[in-house]
Amino acid sequence: MKRFKEYLKERTPAWTQSLSTMLFDLPRAGLKDLKIPLSSPIFKRIWPESIRSKVFHLTDYDGVTRLKKMQGGKKSISAFYNMDDYIIQSGIKSEGGYVVELEGDVLAAAPDDISSQPDKTGRRWLTLSTLMNSSTASDPGLGGKSKLKKIEDDLGRLLVKILKKNGEDVDEGSRDNIIGLQWSGLGKKHGGKTKSIIIKDYIDGMEKIMKKYSKPLGALLTDYTKKRTLDPDSDSGEKAMWDELVVNNFKIQKIHVGPEFAPDFEDDDDIEGFPFELYDTPEDMVDYVTRTVQRIKL
Repeated sequence: MKRFKEYLKERTPAWTQSLSTMLFDLPRAGLKDLKIPLSSPIFKRIWPESIRSKVFHLTDYDGVTRLKKMQGGKKSISAFYNMDDYIIQSGIKSEGGYVVELEGDVLAAAPDDISSQPDKTGRRWLTLSTLMNSSTASDPGLGGKSKLKKIEDDLGRLLVKILKKNGEDVDEGSRDNIIGLQWSGLGKKHGGKTKSIIIKDYIDGMEKIMKKYSKPLGALLTDYTKKRTLDPDSDSGEKAMWDELVVNNFKIQKIHVGPEFAPDFEDDDDIEGFPFELYDTPEDMVDYVTRTVQRIKL
């Protein structure tokens, strides 16, 4: 009789898109959906000293295999410090039930799900709205509105510059929605080498803007690593069900297996070569994570 883990099949990470599609996808036709790269090479150039922390990642058995292959690399994953036991058991974008304890370089951290989106190369991206919105907004973010007051203007000028370079008739003083629509149209109009150059110009220009705001931006992206606790909403009293960290260059330390899958491993010595621990309840897993996170020293 086959174990449950033998039935699991490899899956592409949820909502992954090609970069050539993602960068030009602005659903709100303005600049709020512009993508900010969480790129390790860019971060190393702007912030040479990385923050390395113990974190946790929720996945299924197949995800453990993928993580093993990704160790020490530039591809990033979404991780957490805090997570509700219901989510650990049911999963977010996978089967859930497996919590991987690892140590990695933190590219971004926030007290809520900030919906970082991976492209097909493994690089993750945040939208401008996520960067600017407060953590308690309906579309929660990092709270950068008061600290990055001019960044949206700079991003608009970047798009205008690229649009003009590619023969588009656009005024720098145009409304954001007009610029956004033209930007989306540019992505549909071009392909091949021309589109590759447009994407390169976008990423290079984005890096210059990120460097310009390096001090407040760096604080926004990583300050939550110092706090590591979820506060209740001032109005509802509710807490987020999980926080989110984006990490790469990670090393797996241990696998924690929830009660649904624990019987599969009662006679095993390791999981994919890593030590593991089995749990009777998801609450016990949460208790372990909470105690471990409280002991982190950065």
